[in-house]
Amino acid sequence: MKITDRPRSVMDRVAPGGQGMTAEELLTTMKAALASERDAIRRLDASAVMQASAAKEKVLQALREAPETERPALVEALRELKVELGRNLVLLAHARDYLRGAVELVGRGRLDAKL
Repeated sequence: MKITDRPRSVMDRVAPGGQGMTAEELLTTMKAALASERDAIRRLDASAVMQASAAKEKVLQALREAPETERPALVEALRELKVELGRNLVLLAHARDYLRGAVELVGRGRLDAKL
């Protein structure tokens, strides 16, 4: 997918202040944020990962600000995403390890070149 083909930022889908989201909107927005995050992790695009993280944080803020009567439905909607959140966490861990290995190789190469 080309950058120009990507959908608008998930940040654009979260209401200002994150307030007033229905359970369906919360689920849709969080799924979009997770998909964007997953794509960004695969591309090792730190900026896009941070953008997706900010969108996820807005969704969680909306959950915190929701009236007590609406929270059970919102929390239940988020439970559906548990597996996807776990997958992204695993991808992030692998990306971190990959980058650490690359940094070590580059560092070793510099050391070998000096000797």
